Order: sequence, then C-alpha cells, then structure tokens
Amino acid sequence: MLSEDEGDPLLKSALAEFKRDPAVRELVTAVRQYSSMPLNAGNRVGALIDGPQTYAAIESDLRAARHHIHLETFIFGADDIGRRFGELLAGKRKEGVEVRVLYDSIGSMDTPKDFFEQMRQQGIEVREFRPMNPVKNPRIWDINNRDHRKIIVVDGKVGFTGGINIDNTYSSPSSSRPGPKRGVEDGWRDTHMRIQGPAVKQLQTLFLQSWAEAGEPLQAKDGDRYLPPVQSAGDKLITIVGNDSESDDRSLYGTYLAAFKHSNRRLWITHAYFAPNPELLDVMAAAARRGVDVRLIVPAFTDSSLVLNATQATFTPLLEAGVKIYELKDALLHAKSVVIDGTVSIVGSANLDMRSFLHNDEVNAIVVDREFGRRMEEVFERDQRGSRPVTLERWQKRSLWQRFKEFGVKLFGYWL
Repeated sequence: MLSEDEGDPLLKSALAEFKRDPAVRELVTAVRQYSSMPLNAGNRVGALIDGPQTYAAIESDLRAARHHIHLETFIFGADDIGRRFGELLAGKRKEGVEVRVLYDSIGSMDTPKDFFEQMRQQGIEVREFRPMNPVKNPRIWDINNRDHRKIIVVDGKVGFTGGINIDNTYSSPSSSRPGPKRGVEDGWRDTHMRIQGPAVKQLQTLFLQSWAEAGEPLQAKDGDRYLPPVQSAGDKLITIVGNDSESDDRSLYGTYLAAFKHSNRRLWITHAYFAPNPELLDVMAAAARRGVDVRLIVPAFTDSSLVLNATQATFTPLLEAGVKIYELKDALLHAKSVVIDGTVSIVGSANLDMRSFLHNDEVNAIVVDREFGRRMEEVFERDQRGSRPVTLERWQKRSLWQRFKEFGVKLFGYWL
C-alpha cells in the first residue's frame, strides 16, 4: 500500500517543509502513527481566545449557513448566551436550514427541559446524550461515559472545536481579570479553533457518529449531503482526533504520549484539569531531564477543588525533574492546549486525565504548522505573564493539610 505521503501529492508537498528538520519530522511521524484519522493538507485555521471572540466568529458563520448546522456541546445553558444562540438557531430553521443540537445530559443538567422543548417546537432537532432518566436510557451503567466534545459544523465547510461551551461563564474575556471571587461565574480563559478545509469532514464524521449514538442515524436521500467534497482552503496540516468511550480506540492518549516523548526543544502545556497517569508524568519529567524546555500552566483556582488537588499532587516530581509550573491567577483556566517545538499544536476538549482518555467522548485538533505554533506560543506567553510561578522551594514548605489533600485525592484520582 502507498504511504499517506505518496498517496496524496498535496500532503507530500506540505510535509516536505520539515525534511530538513529531522527532529520535527520524527515528532510529526510519531503523532501521525497514533492518530485515528489521517493528516489532511489544505486547511485554514484560526485560534479563538475566550468566549466573546469565539462566539462572534461562530455566530457570523451560523448566520451565513445555507444548508445545515450541526452543534454538539457538553453544556448548553439557558442563560443569556444560551438564549441568544437558541434564537439564532431558530431563526436559521425558519429560513429552511436544517439545525441539529446534541447536548450532554449531565453537562446540561441545570438547563430546564423546557428550554430544549422550545427548540424542538421551532423545528430544531434536539437530542440528549445518555439521559440520566433510566426510562430514556436503559443502559444506566453507561452514566459514567459522557459526551464532552464541542463541535459545530456549518454546511460541511466550516468547523469549530475546542474547550468552549455555550454558557454565561464566557460572557467576558479573561483579560477582564475577574479573579477568584467573580471568576468562577464569568471571564473564563479558554481556547477554541475555527477550521476550513478537508479537516472539517473529520469533525462532521464525529458529529454524525455521536448523533447516531443518541438516536437514529441520519439518512441522506441525495447521497452524502453532509459530507460534501471540501476544497482546499489554506496550507495548514490538520488531523482531528476523537475519543469514543464505546470503542477501544486510545488514539487521543497515544497522540499526547507520542508528542511528549518526541519533543525536542519546547513542550508547553496549558491544561485546566491536569491529572495524568504515571506514564505521562514520567514522559514529561524525562523530557525536562534531557533538556527540553517543559512548562505547565494550570489554574490557581477552579470550579473543581478535587481536580485542583489532584493537579497539585503532581507538582513535586515535576518540579524535581525541572518542569516549570505556573498557576493562572487572574481568571479561571478552562483551556486545553499543547504546543510542541513551535510546530505541533493540540487544541481541544480533552483534559489530561483518565476520564478524558477512557470515559468521555472527546475531540482534539492537531495542527502541524510553524505559523500556528508561533501563535499558540504567543498565547502561552501571555498566560504565563498572568500566572505565578510554583518553585520547588516554596512547594516544599506547603502545609500538612495541603499534603493530606494531595494524598487523599490520589486514592480515587482515576474517577475524577
């Protein structure tokens, strides 16, 4: 069989840029080997920082929709942001655009059922992923497996993914510096992406799989209307990596592991809920010991104290290995992004914890591009300036109560 490079001249041409950098080529090859979907050339991608910027971009594309809108989210709130999106979707449905919404039952448990029923009454197809009600979901043993993805596809041509839900916590940008007092409810720091090109088809494929899991699959009468041929939109290499709790596919974990192992110069990680297994921690520590500039930004405060304690339980071995750790203090961190050697960037919904790797449906976008990598490093450096460093000397002086919390959370960290 032809290799991916030989079978796709456009991909072969795009990868040629890295032939003079064996370390980067090795990194890209390692990540590709673990990805569940092929690397696509011909994409355009933009980083979207925080809620206001992300919502403005999404709403602009939703207004331009002509055929269909597919929206999959963990949280769809009934607050100001949620109602604004609901009204926009209802307006597009009146124009004849097909609109489908898939939300997670636990993620959206605070949203009144009447809110979604009003959507249905306006012609929007709405499905609930794994309902909490055992009558609606006889497979009650699956309650631990959730749909944590954030995917929007417009007309099969434009796609969005990342960490941002539809919720009022994103009403203000993190640059408003809400701090711990207001920051749990507003001004969250997060990263999203807007994608055009062949990679949108991969996002659409994941949405259609989730939609079928929550009900009947879509039946296209005129061929595959939802997966149209997508023209080249740019020069970016992208692959979409999905994690499905129903399968044994561990590509999401594998791509993280491969990227960390093959980092050569810089490994910069921004993760809101950081509680990886020993293997990933060992790989991070090993990278730092071999001279890689390993930096980690985590929250200084969060909406989940248990996960924060689990994060803090990793500090000692990482600091001893030379990893630089920073706590974002002015806004609640919800972003999940990694940039490796300024070339490979990972942005998505998946946290670095076992829940994301084993129990949730997740989605990450992996971008192989130096320009986008520089942009992600700029974002990282901005966040770092808004963070306080955690030094080994300071951490060793933490209280006995803090040490006890770290010990306690390790006992059930797998289920966080």
